[in-house]
Amino acid sequence: MTIQTGGEVAPLVLDAPAIAELQRALEKVESGRGVLVRLADLMGGAVGQAAQLGMRGLGMAPTMQAKLKGIAESAISRAFDIAIVGMTPLKGEQVVLDSAAVATGPSVSAVVPAPISTPAWRGPALQAAVTVSGAVGGFAGLAGLLPDVTFTTLAIMREIARIAREEGEDLSTQDARRACLEVFALRAFPVGAADDESELGYFSARAMLRGRPVVMLVSEVASHYGLGLSRKLAVQMMPVAGALCGASLNVAFLAHYRALARAHFTIRRLEREHGPEVRRTAESLRAGMTGASQPF
Repeated sequence: MTIQTGGEVAPLVLDAPAIAELQRALEKVESGRGVLVRLADLMGGAVGQAAQLGMRGLGMAPTMQAKLKGIAESAISRAFDIAIVGMTPLKGEQVVLDSAAVATGPSVSAVVPAPISTPAWRGPALQAAVTVSGAVGGFAGLAGLLPDVTFTTLAIMREIARIAREEGEDLSTQDARRACLEVFALRAFPVGAADDESELGYFSARAMLRGRPVVMLVSEVASHYGLGLSRKLAVQMMPVAGALCGASLNVAFLAHYRALARAHFTIRRLEREHGPEVRRTAESLRAGMTGASQPF
């Protein structure tokens, strides 16, 4: 399999289905927008304006940002400890990948997760639960933030862990559990020759987080997550509309992290199957898109 990169043809070791999966996953990582921006679009920009006003108000309290980070850190720590309870590893099928197919040396083995069916009621039920939590939290204002964040973070982490298991991760390992935490720190990276960051920023972000003790990783993740919570609080403090915004934000948070988790663990599965060729293929895909007006 090859791809055109400028005037040259670059060889790609991944087969066509794997390249398509990688491309879709990178698109999800790069095209995911902040949940507040999504909600602002849905509500005609009023939410974005209210959040800016609310953030200015919160900025007058020097301890507020630290407090929100503490709430985020506590919620993530608890979720990290209990989200995988009862999640037994999926039975997989051991397969051998021919060295001629992967061209990375001797034959290697990989576990292909057995397909599972998610109950049809699960998605709507979880969405309804975080909606109610957000509505109650928004109605209660600052007093309702802690229980709302604790429940919603646990629900999100549980979804991340479920997706990880579906993509073949062994949640009994520390590496897989750390990868669940990484989802909270992932951000969107634009594509284009003039951009300093690209979809490769995803790999760089992972490299920066790799090897850190779990305590430090939770603190790092909480910095990103806490920023989202500060905006969430600013929106929920709007008179009357706080409950509606809290409910809508929770749904948007859940959808946002679901999409990032699916992309993240798809890429990790491809890396287990193809090794470092995944990143090299991503580089070739980016080079092939240089000068394009739209992301792939």
